[in-house]
Amino acid sequence: GPGGPRLVIGSLPAHLSPHMFGGFKCPVCSKFVPSDEMDLHLVMCLTKPRITYNEDVLSKDAGECAICLEELQQGDTIARLPCLCIYHKGCIDEWFEVNRSCPEHPSD
Repeated sequence: GPGGPRLVIGSLPAHLSPHMFGGFKCPVCSKFVPSDEMDLHLVMCLTKPRITYNEDVLSKDAGECAICLEELQQGDTIARLPCLCIYHKGCIDEWFEVNRSCPEHPSD
């Protein structure tokens, strides 16, 4: 409302100027990245090894997903990592946006 703090654009540091918030969607990790950081971000994204996984559908219940702690149930779409850990596909996709390694074997 009118009583709230007013942002005076002129007082913002240059790197926070409004046009920055457009940014670009990284084709590698799908994050929005400010336009002036895109080159650096792409280099990081393309050089950081990303674990690939095999997508699978569970034929039987398999305990709990270490990411969301919900059960892995028959019929769920799962991701099987090279270390043979399995997670819900949606969970590992979100995990990989932040991390590039197995939640349980971070050194791999």
